[in-house]
Amino acid sequence: MEVAGSLRAFFLYDIADTIDLRRLRSVGGEGLAPAHLRLRQHSSPAYLEFPTPPLVARLPDAPIAGRQAERRVKLFDYGVVSVRLSIPFSGEWSGFIEFANRLRTTTDLSAAAHRTMREVHTDIAEALDEPHDPLIEDYFIIEIETLDPPTTAETLERERENDLGALLLAESQALSKTNLATLLRERFSYFVDDLTIVQWDAAIIYDRRESAEAIGDILEFANSQLVELRTYDALLDRELDNIYAMQPGRRIRSLLGRRAAEQAGSLRYIIVDVLELIDRSSNALKIIGDAYYARIYRAAAARLALEDWQRQIDRKLDSVGEIYRFLNDQARGGREQFLEIVVIVLIVIEVVIGVLTLRH
Repeated sequence: MEVAGSLRAFFLYDIADTIDLRRLRSVGGEGLAPAHLRLRQHSSPAYLEFPTPPLVARLPDAPIAGRQAERRVKLFDYGVVSVRLSIPFSGEWSGFIEFANRLRTTTDLSAAAHRTMREVHTDIAEALDEPHDPLIEDYFIIEIETLDPPTTAETLERERENDLGALLLAESQALSKTNLATLLRERFSYFVDDLTIVQWDAAIIYDRRESAEAIGDILEFANSQLVELRTYDALLDRELDNIYAMQPGRRIRSLLGRRAAEQAGSLRYIIVDVLELIDRSSNALKIIGDAYYARIYRAAAARLALEDWQRQIDRKLDSVGEIYRFLNDQARGGREQFLEIVVIVLIVIEVVIGVLTLRH
């Protein structure tokens, strides 16, 4: 069987709280354009759109492992930069499996992505708000554009089941039936001759070019949400460590409870900041109904455990909120104590003045 396709490697970098897309005109000397979702026209209407479309730039090709890789950069306004490296392939099916698996198990792709990110960072530095050390997430899409002879999705699954599993896991040995059933559970077909299989770190897309591009964009977006949630989780971990280090359970004595008030104010800022950033990223893609592409997005979100990450962050936010309320109460108590002392001192002064007056 002859195959024409490509391996698409996505490396997503969370590098700042936000990126002001309005300030950007070019990246790497290449122009930027809005990256709208171009969904294939189905009988049902399009249910997915970006309220604020990310910007995309196509950079000059770069050599990777003896092949030329197409480079594309996408900038999301919530602080994520996605570097996509696409390496085309044309040849025998067995060669395609060896090609995709070999590239995924080397460091060539990640090294090329990091070099690209360094180029991009120089151009966008002034548009970054609250930049920080990058947190990185990667994802691989094995894209099959055509098969010769033409093959239906059902035939491909039946006759190449183990090969599909090997592509998803970058494995060379035969997989068990149980493992294959789990791997291939989240699969989607709209027509008889297209197939999308979603895993937590890779996907297979056998589809027409325009639809494969749209599905790739959706999977890329889901991974951008994952890297955002991981960033918030790491931020809250650091803040909780700082809170435990300052031992909030011990009474903090300072004039007017000022130290407790300052710590409470800092925690309040963190809570508001994280909630705002979560809201920005979670609303970056509008999803309504149960259309084909929306189902693929929900499957990817489930595979990436986005809800679990969100619940974990919510629990940590609750913990930070409890400590904030404690410190706020402590600061209020300190102010009240100070006012009580002031009142007592004034009364004592008034009594002393009265006694001295009577003696004279």
